[in-house]
Amino acid sequence: MYNKIYDLCKVRNIGSVYKNTGNPTPRVNFILDLLISENIPFVVDKFLHNDSVICYNIIMKGSSNRMVVAHHDIVNHNTDNANDNSCSVINAIMTKKLMPDLNVVILDGEEFGGMGSNRVSQQIKENYYGDIEWVLNYELTGKGGKYFFIGNYPGKLSDHIKSIFNCPIVNTPFNDSVIFRRNGIDSVVINPIPPLPINESSIVKWDNDTFLDYNMLFNCHTYSDTIDTIDINDMKEFVEEVAIPILNKI
Repeated sequence: MYNKIYDLCKVRNIGSVYKNTGNPTPRVNFILDLLISENIPFVVDKFLHNDSVICYNIIMKGSSNRMVVAHHDIVNHNTDNANDNSCSVINAIMTKKLMPDLNVVILDGEEFGGMGSNRVSQQIKENYYGDIEWVLNYELTGKGGKYFFIGNYPGKLSDHIKSIFNCPIVNTPFNDSVIFRRNGIDSVVINPIPPLPINESSIVKWDNDTFLDYNMLFNCHTYSDTIDTIDINDMKEFVEEVAIPILNKI
């Protein structure tokens, strides 16, 4: 599954969510074909945001009270969009394969204010997914593996993650967790980034001897967000050694 990132990064939309039409985008179609090939049931939620923007959320429902989300939309349609956020789409689908009872939603419109997360927030309030305890938001999960930070979003989920991992907490830019929390739903964004070489430092400290390469985040929306900057082994490590323990532990 993880190597599907190479194929997804080759798929080009015609633009951002504002270029969406009445037919699913090439990236959405790729994701749907992948789910069909993996025998993962799904629902395509096509909706209008503010009665004007056509959006496509891809819903994989489960019986769990926990949810994983990752956004599929892009800003720069001429780039690989490898780390932002193609890798997280693949990682979220792989998480669903490993945990079939999990609720997973691939969101549209994150890059322009969280259109898809607003939609899912309303559905959660309407009990469409059952009683959701919290939402774990995958962002930029293509490099770093077991080295990661979480956003500074206090609550039950943050406490839960910190009880398992001694990870740094960072003030993050806008992401879908902001929308969920604004709508009264506990959510935290999680973001692996690779460690720096010994004797190099950054604003994100993993432990007394290790700093994380925060500068990698500045690849987002640029031509630097290429497939060669991520690692499928790190993707696997993140999903199976970080995300799954968070999602499984009571």
